[in-house]
Amino acid sequence: MNNYKVFILNFKEVLAINIKEFLRNCGYEVVQNLDKTTYMDDIRKEKPHVILINCTQNTEFEIEVCKRLKKEDRTNKIPLIAILDQQSIEARKKYLALGIEDYIDVPFEKEELNLKVQNQMKFVESQRELYLCRMALAENLEMIRKQKNELDRNLNLASRIQEALIPKSLGSIPNCSFNWIYQPSGKVGGDIFDVFMLDKDHLGLYMIDVMGHGLAAAMLAVTLSESLILDIDRDSPLKKKISTPPYYEIVSPIEVVRYLNKRFPFGKYEHYFTIFYMVLNIKTGVMSYVRGGHPIPLLLKESGEMLELDAYGTPVGFEFCEDYEEKTITLSTGDHLIIYTDGLAEIKDSSGNAMGHDGIVNYVKKEGLFNGQLTMGLSKLVREQSQLSDDLTVLEMSWNRSV
Repeated sequence: MNNYKVFILNFKEVLAINIKEFLRNCGYEVVQNLDKTTYMDDIRKEKPHVILINCTQNTEFEIEVCKRLKKEDRTNKIPLIAILDQQSIEARKKYLALGIEDYIDVPFEKEELNLKVQNQMKFVESQRELYLCRMALAENLEMIRKQKNELDRNLNLASRIQEALIPKSLGSIPNCSFNWIYQPSGKVGGDIFDVFMLDKDHLGLYMIDVMGHGLAAAMLAVTLSESLILDIDRDSPLKKKISTPPYYEIVSPIEVVRYLNKRFPFGKYEHYFTIFYMVLNIKTGVMSYVRGGHPIPLLLKESGEMLELDAYGTPVGFEFCEDYEEKTITLSTGDHLIIYTDGLAEIKDSSGNAMGHDGIVNYVKKEGLFNGQLTMGLSKLVREQSQLSDDLTVLEMSWNRSV
């Protein structure tokens, strides 16, 4: 019986003795009280699972006892069974209205009483299990809350780290000017880009979009950024040592992407990414580039002609047998190069339709010819979005030969 305790409230001792002995034989711990002045203190002390109250005399005192037991916080959850002396239906209703859980009429079969007590014990056990479940749920919710707070702190830290890798200013590169938009769909994202001088004449630029978005994509994006270092003493994939002056050699874009394809296989990282990488001679405007599955960059000529830099290449990480294609183009003064991730194609226009590739081309033609700064209009369009479905990065570079 799991040591269930029954408390008998009785002021007619003969009846109680028979019940007490029977219930003990059924395996219950039984306590009885015959004192009208101490019963509440005794109940608080004993903390029974079920209370049996002898109401066969049907006095006002017994009614008041039931009311008090069902009113006080420390006793109102304990199941109360009233023993009645075949009272009228109205009398039974009166006791039930007080909140008692059950009643039994005398004379009664002892097994009937046992079944009624068992039913209330089952209810007590279910209440106990419910309480334990609620406590466990509360503990789990508190643990989840703490984990969420820790995750938020880590995400904020990751966001600051990732933002630190995005250029703050690119105003010191001769002949080139830049504008950009960088907007993760969450606190962190899988987009990253950088612009840097490989030497005094050559600029390097990459934009990477890791599959998906969120923390996993952001971690790989940061790892990729850290791997594309310029320090040739740390085995930079962008420059390598040679034995003759100037004692270094700029690695071609196609070799850089081949290196990344082997260094970051999908089987190891379970992510792939797209990349656009270019090397530009800032004095001559000669630019070599590779596009590894990345959205096609757009070159808006000063004349208004639009060119698509569509060198063939698959996403990086799959190690396909097909090689990448490196192309070379020569920029003219006033040319604008637009590089972006696929989040731009998902931006919705004023009609609620995703821009798509054609929408981007039309937008670049219109805005580029109007004011020469695509990112100004796009920034407004991004702010008007209720929610970004993907990370979004746009980098606009204009080249004007002055040296």
